[in-house]
Amino acid sequence: DLVSRVDGRGCDIKDMLLSELGPYGHVRFNLNGDPLFLPARLAVSLALIFHELATNAGKYGAFSSPRGLLLVSWTVQEDRLAITWDETEGPPVDNVGPEGFGSKLLQSALRAFDGRTEVRFLKTGVHCTMRCRIPAD
Repeated sequence: DLVSRVDGRGCDIKDMLLSELGPYGHVRFNLNGDPLFLPARLAVSLALIFHELATNAGKYGAFSSPRGLLLVSWTVQEDRLAITWDETEGPPVDNVGPEGFGSKLLQSALRAFDGRTEVRFLKTGVHCTMRCRIPAD
């Protein structure tokens, strides 16, 4: 639903994250960043990334634990966007399985925007950084 609403117009990053994370409970996450309207193409790519990360948090990470928390923060410097997804208080990440569709999506979704995504599995939880160029359109 979110992708279809975003396509063609774009959306605010906070609205996108609230739509994606809301079902997990508003007390489980904190969003930190200035208002930022994302152009449609970038918004669709980020919506797919956020959906993948949230799904994994629900199955294996912070949202699968009663005490788990998520902090998503973003900054913009000139035309570059930096986003951090930081899970805490979830179950320990012991064994990461073979690379699947989700991992490939995370690695490739921001390439069209001169960007990259890095995921680290820390003892405290998943830590993901996303960096890309914000297109002028």
